Amino acid sequence: MKTKIQKFIAQGMTINLHDELLLIRKKSICQSKNLDLLWRSLCSVTATSGSSLNAESFMSRYDKALRFDLLPKTRRAREKAILKELYEAGVPRMRAQKAHYLSENYVKVKSLGGPRKATKIMLSLKGKSEKQLWIRQFNGVGEKYSNDIWMNICDPDFVNAIALDSRVKNFAKKLGFDIKSRALEENLIRFAKECGLTGWELDRLIYNFGDLILSLAKFRNSQP
Repeated sequence: MKTKIQKFIAQGMTINLHDELLLIRKKSICQSKNLDLLWRSLCSVTATSGSSLNAESFMSRYDKALRFDLLPKTRRAREKAILKELYEAGVPRMRAQKAHYLSENYVKVKSLGGPRKATKIMLSLKGKSEKQLWIRQFNGVGEKYSNDIWMNICDPDFVNAIALDSRVKNFAKKLGFDIKSRALEENLIRFAKECGLTGWELDRLIYNFGDLILSLAKFRNSQP
């Protein structure tokens, strides 16, 4: 199965994967220019944790209800306001916990001087390990998001990183990888290189086109 996928990606398809990656990279770089990048990223974590269902709906409310300066100053009111947006956007799973986490992250961002100063600190960090360690101080940010947040802005230190979420693991399982292995990310990065891709590129392809790639590869293999 791995060999089939490698050939399939190399041959391309109706959707030009490499062109799509260029568009995704351009969008990621644009995100890095947001002055409130850190707070926006933490809102995105809230939207996608456990499931990305209706995450776009939640984030579409950012400028009207979720922007740092628009949220209530008191914990209880702020948590209630965030919970309201989660319900109205239809974000599933652990909504009360998500609202609590984001509300507490508000306090942490405020302690760093607010969203703009906190973002400046974030972008001044050096090296993959320092960036991962720093971002994990925020509630809801674990192993996956300590990669994903940086990958979302196409950070050069994460060019060969993969955010191991359920979508990536399901894709890897269908290719025959041991998804319980501690070396899963390393093995997937090695596979990416065999496909002529970076880890970042494979991760973005799986997220955006994983099911399509698997379906079309299977279809082509079934042709005489």
